[in-house]
Amino acid sequence: MAAAKLSSRYEIGLEFDPAYDAALKTFREMVIKSTTRLGTLLGFLEADLPPGRPPYFKVLFIEATARQLGQQWALDRCDFIDVTIGSAKLQEVILSLSFEMRLVNPTPSTPFAAILTPPGEQHTLMPHLLGLLFDTLEWERHVLEPNEFGDPIFATTVDQADVACIGWSNSELSDELRTLVAKIRLQRKDRKLPFIVGGAAALDSIDFLVGLGIDCVCDSVYSAAKTCENYYELQRISRKAHAGGQTAVIKTNGIDWLTP
Repeated sequence: MAAAKLSSRYEIGLEFDPAYDAALKTFREMVIKSTTRLGTLLGFLEADLPPGRPPYFKVLFIEATARQLGQQWALDRCDFIDVTIGSAKLQEVILSLSFEMRLVNPTPSTPFAAILTPPGEQHTLMPHLLGLLFDTLEWERHVLEPNEFGDPIFATTVDQADVACIGWSNSELSDELRTLVAKIRLQRKDRKLPFIVGGAAALDSIDFLVGLGIDCVCDSVYSAAKTCENYYELQRISRKAHAGGQTAVIKTNGIDWLTP
């Protein structure tokens, strides 16, 4: 389904691997400088990271940088201006890489992810980073902005989606999140759509999300994309079994196909 499936070797996060300490520190210092050009940041990602890594490695490196920026702010080791400049620079990098990596000619069998945030959510870096990660995995995806929720693009995106990913960082937007989930379900009617939610507020509101019927809560774009891969694979197996009049039983050593 994808040219480069996620490897478990990167699951822990690059910021926890001492091999990347120096590169992350350098890149983090670069993104908080207002004078750093986009070309310089892209050049660093191309030339200063270990060679031979899959395309999504850059995305995980950017995610680790963003997390470290947030941690530095929480520890008062940088200020709001640093974080604002850094977030803007990372957003520029994400946008540029997306133009480079996005799938040009998707097929009807290409998996599709709808990526959304509740109206009023200001922390949108991670949803766009998740979109870039899907680009590297050769998924089709669309990051729906709240101002598009009333447009035909909302219906088209939700109807096409194999998974719905929601970024939720502001806990005061719980009502908006509830409304968004209901709106998506109303559009899909009786069709089951997996919901994956991530963000600071999501991690603090597990019981609330379980009550909404959310399928999975994730703490990184890696875990979100990996979960989406798994859900899509299960859906694909189910469709194949149904079309052949069979039942698929998934075991640790593979798939058993049972005829009625």
